[in-house]
Order: sequence, then C-alpha cells, then structure tokens
Amino acid sequence: MKNFKTYWSRWQEISFKEKVAFFKASLSLTVIKFGLVVLPFSTFRKLYHWFSKTNRKKEVSREHIDTIVWAVKSAADHLPFELLCLPRALATKYLLRHVPALTLEIGVDITAAKVFEAHAWVEKNGSVIIGDWPETVSYQRLWVWE
Repeated sequence: MKNFKTYWSRWQEISFKEKVAFFKASLSLTVIKFGLVVLPFSTFRKLYHWFSKTNRKKEVSREHIDTIVWAVKSAADHLPFELLCLPRALATKYLLRHVPALTLEIGVDITAAKVFEAHAWVEKNGSVIIGDWPETVSYQRLWVWE
C-alpha cells in the first residue's frame, strides 16, 4: 500500500502534459515490445518505418525532448516486462518522429573479457538524448536508422 501512495502522490505532482507523454510512451513501448517479440525483425522494421514516416519536420524545445525521454524511461521502468535499450530507443524515436536530425544508432563493443555487447541509443545533432553509457565503454556504430 505504501508503494501505491508513493506512486499516487508522484502522479498528482506531474503536469497534464507529462501524464499524456507517459501514456503515449507506455503504449508505444508495449506495441514495440510486442512487435519485436512476435514479428520477424525485417517485418517489424518495415511496419515501424511505415508508422514513423512523416513529411512534417519541426524543431521542438529541449524541454519537450526531455519530457518525452523522461516519459519513455519512466514507463519502461514501471511496465511489467523488461524493456532494454532497443525498445526504449525505438519508442523515443517514434514519439519524436517530427524532430529533424534525430537518429537511432546501434553499436557494438567487445570488452576486455571478449564479451560482445550491443546497444541502441538516439542522438540529435550528435548528442545522445536516450541510451547514454559509461565512458569506459566505446560502442562502435554498426547501423544508423534515420
């Protein structure tokens, strides 16, 4: 019951705009996770591209980008299934699809212990907006999804 009160208290503190962003992020993450689990990746990629396609590009405030990133991270942390970097990056890219110069990047790193690690993140004009990593890791870009 204490957790519920804590969540309810926090929910009442956030703005209407943040609540809407949270619901959009929750829905986007759920659909993306379902698509990644159920569909072959090539089919998912085509559908994602079709849904994300837009002819309208517009600059948005840094505050709007930060709100969407917060909503994706918060929703991903509270949904009852695991959402790693790829669904988070895909949801962020989808929710900010009208923003120019936004790219989804996928990279790999091979650690000193010869362990292969992959990671996905979103950049705007070369700056990571979601999916940042520690400086001790140096991911090499394999794929840029514009």
